[in-house]
Amino acid sequence: MPNPVSPRRLLLFLVPLVVCVLGTVAAAAPPKILVVHSYHEDQQEHVVEMTRGIEEALAGVDCRFRYVHMDTKRNTSEAWKRAAGEKAKRVLADYAPQVVITMDDNAQQYFARDYAGLPGPPWFVFSGVNDDPARYGFPAANVTGVLERPNVEESFELLLKIKPDIKTVLVLANKSETTDPVIAYCRTLKLPVEVVAYEQPLTLDEWHGVLARYRDRVDAVALYVLRTIARSATDPTKVPEQELVRLINDQYRLPTVGFYDSAAESGVLCGVSVSMREQGRAAGQIARELLDGKRPADFTVKATDHGRIQLNLRTAEHLGIQIPYNVIKRADVVVR
Repeated sequence: MPNPVSPRRLLLFLVPLVVCVLGTVAAAAPPKILVVHSYHEDQQEHVVEMTRGIEEALAGVDCRFRYVHMDTKRNTSEAWKRAAGEKAKRVLADYAPQVVITMDDNAQQYFARDYAGLPGPPWFVFSGVNDDPARYGFPAANVTGVLERPNVEESFELLLKIKPDIKTVLVLANKSETTDPVIAYCRTLKLPVEVVAYEQPLTLDEWHGVLARYRDRVDAVALYVLRTIARSATDPTKVPEQELVRLINDQYRLPTVGFYDSAAESGVLCGVSVSMREQGRAAGQIARELLDGKRPADFTVKATDHGRIQLNLRTAEHLGIQIPYNVIKRADVVVR
């Protein structure tokens, strides 16, 4: 009759076996990707499209996602942005992903820049960045990514196809980490129109004042990101971009061109915007290749080049402008 195995000897046998099995399971667990968005989850034509692009690029890859939305477009205070960045850092420490994708400039300023140059993984992939990435310490041994450069020249060329007599333009934008570098970028371009002024009003009263000041000096208004303009100096509520554009259409009756993602939906006559879906897809493709064994240094930081032609036919009719059919048939977004 065989000798019974003592509980102690059985434990000594089972513990290494369990550790081995658990180690194998852990090794086989799907890689994790953390996506940190600067803005809120349901921001149409921007965050929603970026997320769609990321997930399309990683379709078929056995991996897990976790998302953090810093919500810094609706909440613009410095205290909120810093707190949102700290929250993202806590999620990163807890989740322990292999790849971190960071979207738009605030996610870099208040989160990703603090990891630049550290040994990886995790590897970091940025996208939707308007500023010079060197401001955040990018690229680095553990960081690569995708630039966002607005289709300014293409937007003005589109406007001139619709209204060839336009000569002078006022450029309007809000004041933010996103728009400041875009304004600086615009100033470096040789444009087919004369920009009379670049203005970044902070409140609705300032918005009215700028338009009243330039209404007789310009033929059109160019717009880029209008989401942080306050109702008044004492009311920080953000004025909807549709309301701001409607003022131009109704009170000043000037043609508008916009190089941001929701331009046509907000009532702007026309524009060519960066494809946010392509921004997400490009970041997702880099993440996919990093999971396959590549390193950030294997990628060149560059901008995506796929633009979205946008038209608002209702605005055109309101202003008495006829958009040529050959322009309409090429458009990606047509508001009728």
